[in-house]
Amino acid sequence: MRMIDRRLEIDSLATRRPGQSLFARLRYAAYKLVRAWQNRRVVNRLNELDDHQLFDMGLCRGDVQSVRTASFFTDAGLHLTIAARERARRHLRSGRMD
Repeated sequence: MRMIDRRLEIDSLATRRPGQSLFARLRYAAYKLVRAWQNRRVVNRLNELDDHQLFDMGLCRGDVQSVRTASFFTDAGLHLTIAARERARRHLRSGRMD
């Protein structure tokens, strides 16, 4: 056995954790449910803003609508952050200074 093989074996043993208890899994599921519900409330509030306010945040109405039609457990914040960053990147690449 080479040293690198032994190193990988040790690393894989060190990263294993014992299985979570039933209580920990239930707590995590409840946390995800509450978090998804809060995200859905925020997305609904974003939908109430006008187009200029959304544009100031780097979003458009289509971004908000796509998150509203997505699955309940979809991470809305991640989706909207990616959309805003992509829009900003395209804007900067176009060379416009407005």
